[in-house]
Amino acid sequence: MDVAPNHQSAGIIQFVPTVERIVYGSGIVGRHLASEIERLNGDRVFLLAPRSLKSHPELERIAGIVGKRLADVFTSACEHVPLDAAIEAAAAAQRCDTDLIVAFGGGSVIDTAKALRTCLGAHLNTTRMLSAFMAQPGSLPEALIPQISIPTTLSGAEYTRSFSATDFDAGVKRSYTASAVAGRVIIYDPAVTLATPMPLWLSSGVMAIDHALEVLCASPAHTVGDAMKLASLTALMTYLPRTRLAPDDLEARLHCQIGAWLADHSPMRTQSLGGPTPVLASHALAYELAALCRLPYALTAGLTLPACMRYAAGLDSAMVARHADVARALRLVEEGTSDTQASNFLIARLENLIAELGLPNKFREVGISRPQLRLVARRFVERGASLVTGHSASEDQVISLLEMEFAGSR
Repeated sequence: MDVAPNHQSAGIIQFVPTVERIVYGSGIVGRHLASEIERLNGDRVFLLAPRSLKSHPELERIAGIVGKRLADVFTSACEHVPLDAAIEAAAAAQRCDTDLIVAFGGGSVIDTAKALRTCLGAHLNTTRMLSAFMAQPGSLPEALIPQISIPTTLSGAEYTRSFSATDFDAGVKRSYTASAVAGRVIIYDPAVTLATPMPLWLSSGVMAIDHALEVLCASPAHTVGDAMKLASLTALMTYLPRTRLAPDDLEARLHCQIGAWLADHSPMRTQSLGGPTPVLASHALAYELAALCRLPYALTAGLTLPACMRYAAGLDSAMVARHADVARALRLVEEGTSDTQASNFLIARLENLIAELGLPNKFREVGISRPQLRLVARRFVERGASLVTGHSASEDQVISLLEMEFAGSR
C-alpha cells in the first residue's frame, strides 16, 4: 500500500557534478596546494587574484608554492565581475596557454575564474559575445580547464556551478550555469583569510547565513538538508562574532568557512518531492542592487534578508511555521513559544546579529537613494522575479519592502 509522503519522511538527495574535493585546515595551502596542482596535471598555472592583493605577501607566498609551474599572475579581478574584466582575464590566460586556474580571493575572483574558463571553452573574446552568450546560453564542452579555488571570504562562489557577471552599460547582472563551470578543488585555509578586510569578511558571513536561511525557511522539512543548514547557522552565528572580537582566531575562522560550505553542501543537493525548491528574494535582489547601485554582493543580505523574511511571513502561515522550527532548533526560543512569536524572534535575532557585527542594515547607510530603489523595484519585476516563490510581485510591493529597509521604518 502506498503511503503519502509526510513531513520529513520523503524527499530527494541529489549529487550534482560540482566540486570533487575539499581540503581544509589551518596552513593547508602550504601543505597541499602543490600536490593538488600535480594531481590535476597543471603545468602552466594561471594565478588569479584581486587588485587589492597585488603586492600582498600572501599572494607572493602562493606564487612561490606554485613554483616553476606558474605561467602568469593576474591581479585585475574586481568586484561584480564586469564583462570587460572577465574578457581581459581570459585573454591573459590564453596568451600563456594555461591548463589550470588557481583563484585566490573572494567571490568575484572565483567567478572571474569561472567566466574566463567559459570564455576560453566557448571561444568568447569580446564583451558583446560574453553578454550574448549569458543572455542566451550556448553549449560548452563537457570539461573546461580545471580550477582550484582558495576563498578568502564566505560568499560561497567556490562550490557553485555558476558564475555571475555584470554589464554596467545595460545595468544588468546575469548568471550562467553549467556543470562544466564548477571548480574541481576547494582549499579552505583560515590563515589566508587574515588578509581580508574585516567588514568584507563579516558581511560575506551574513550572506552565507542568507544562503542557509533562504532555502531552509522557504522549503518543506528535509531530514538531511535541515541538519546541514542548521549546522551551518549554528557555526556562523556562533563564530562570526568571535572573529570580529578576535581576528587572529584561526579556529573560529575555519568554523565559519565550513559553516559557509554547509549552507549549500555542494555537491549534494536536498529537496522535497513537491517540485522546485522555493527561495526568498533576498538573494535575487542582489542582481539589481549590484547592476544598478553597485552595491557589493556581500552587503546585500544584511540589507534585505530580515525584510524578505518578514514579508514572506506576512503572506504564508507555512513560512511562519518554518521560521518557528528554525528558531526552536537553534534554541533561540522555548518550546512553548507560539509560531508567530518564534518567527518574530528569529528575524529580530538576525537584525541584532547584523548590528552586533557593525554592518549596515539600512539602504541610506550605503548611499542608496529612494529613486534608486524605485528603479531596482521596476527592473526586479520586469525580470520576472518574485518576492516569494509562487507569488507574483508588483512594483509597489517591492518598493514597499525596500523602503522598509531605507531608514528603519517598520
